[in-house]
Amino acid sequence: MMFEKAIEILSILNNNGYEAYIVGGYVRDKILNLENKDIDIITSATPKVVCNIFNVDINDNFGSLKLKYNDYEFDITTFRKEFDYHNNRWPDKIEYVLSLKEDLKRRDFTFNSICIDKEGNYIDLYNGIDDLKNRVIRTIGNSDNKIKEDSLRILRAIRFSAVYNLKIDKELSNSIIKYGYLINNLSFDRIKNELDIVFSTNNVANFFKLIDYFDLYKNLEISLKNDVISTNNYLSIWAQINYSSKYNFSNSEKKYINELRNILKEGINNYTVYKYNFAVLNEANKILLNNVDIEKIYNNLIIKSRKDIDITYEE
Repeated sequence: MMFEKAIEILSILNNNGYEAYIVGGYVRDKILNLENKDIDIITSATPKVVCNIFNVDINDNFGSLKLKYNDYEFDITTFRKEFDYHNNRWPDKIEYVLSLKEDLKRRDFTFNSICIDKEGNYIDLYNGIDDLKNRVIRTIGNSDNKIKEDSLRILRAIRFSAVYNLKIDKELSNSIIKYGYLINNLSFDRIKNELDIVFSTNNVANFFKLIDYFDLYKNLEISLKNDVISTNNYLSIWAQINYSSKYNFSNSEKKYINELRNILKEGINNYTVYKYNFAVLNEANKILLNNVDIEKIYNNLIIKSRKDIDITYEE
């Protein structure tokens, strides 16, 4: 349904005289037969024009805006060039352009430049479809320049390789080895966001193998205690590794990690089943590979909560 609404947006922009395409992760995952609920749209229309066409308030942010359309939200970005990146992350200047190819040139990897038009046809100016078929990750243009522009692309390349089982091509691999230290310019919040994504998959082992291959543990300020067991829960992975205090976690995340670590240390027994909730106990059960019947232990507890403790006293 969301895809159909995105096609409607493309048609509306086309009918008003502007180019428009779906681009990026949604298209990549569609080709790989994977689900993706985020749809990005690019267009030759400026943000002001887009807002006028759809009669919404301008919320332009460096040429991008969020458009709510029929209960769905889409990111719409005007064709643009980017200049003079600072901190190996952010462009200091953008310039609107009319060329689709010029806009796609600024993107990271070839498979993230594949577009879909209003007819549902693929537009593939940088051979991203062939790279997906060949299971390879390539940058658009010189990989050294791409990494120096935005060092987050190092982690993105490694994540895509681990999660999609793709090979990083030789040129990009050499660039990651050469410029891996530029990860130090990223904020720990941004790094955590990227790690949370891959930690939520069942491909964590592949990810850590690549981090080891590229010797990035020190840059990320993480280290492994033992073999990491994936449970598709990102907090379960954080609980199993050592990490710098520079990483920021919410209070609920800290609580979950600490409780899980306590259970992993103490084991699943009467006391831990009494003390902790089933969600974190089940995660510990998966990591410990014990297949303990937690519900049975709980049902056999004489005291299941403080309410079951009957205390009387005399003055």
